[in-house]
Amino acid sequence: MTNLYDAGIRLVAYVRVGVLMLALLGAFGQEIAGLRRQMAIEEVIASRGRNLFRGRLKNRDCLLVQTGMGKGRAESAIQWVLERYPVAAVISLGFAGALTPELKIGEVVVCSTMHCGSRFEKEEGQAKAYAADANLLVLASRGPRDGTTRFCLGSGVTVVQLDSSPQRMQELGHNFHADIVDMESYWIARIASARQVPFIAIRSISDTMQHDVQPFDRILTSDGRLLWKRAALCFLLHPQYLMNVFTLFRNTRLAERNLTTFISDLVARI
Repeated sequence: MTNLYDAGIRLVAYVRVGVLMLALLGAFGQEIAGLRRQMAIEEVIASRGRNLFRGRLKNRDCLLVQTGMGKGRAESAIQWVLERYPVAAVISLGFAGALTPELKIGEVVVCSTMHCGSRFEKEEGQAKAYAADANLLVLASRGPRDGTTRFCLGSGVTVVQLDSSPQRMQELGHNFHADIVDMESYWIARIASARQVPFIAIRSISDTMQHDVQPFDRILTSDGRLLWKRAALCFLLHPQYLMNVFTLFRNTRLAERNLTTFISDLVARI
């Protein structure tokens, strides 16, 4: 972890294991699937709807965590990880919706700032936004060595309730001057910041303002599983949504491939 020392990133005290680790957190299994295949896994822990894989990625000690979707699961997962492991830096990763028309499917966005798009930002003592760690931002801004993965710097906004309607997406982009929307990064950043652990959010675009991804905000559980009965009824009543299944599958495959390339290359540099 020499680069972390050189970069001046704060190192957390040793807990349970005697090595400092990078914590990589994604909500769904598909978001972390490519990284999991690349890892030399030494330990697997399944607890309260989350899955944790401890091992080596690109010769770095890493924790790869499937948190489940949304505020509660993201907060629970990052708290659980930081209480039990010596984490040197936290990366929130996964898919995101584009809030600007310039972003394309599969493009990776390195977020310099994460905003809160809900009423929680108004609570006393809560920041409206959290900035990425400056050293991690510099490393991520270099992009993958292969030079083929499209990426850009931007900012994000985290929401509590998924609403993929074009009107809501336009409002979020305008109100927060944000480029992407997700459901976890702000909450992870808030807890990492409170514990003075360096943080950055890196997201790959799985849907744009031109893509209609309904009805997935209504037929998925918080850990990404399909509610079959609800889905069957939804597609029976709205058969036009079936095309969205194939569109989303294609989009997420490209998003996963580019995200995996970007994150694995970043891990190798840290």
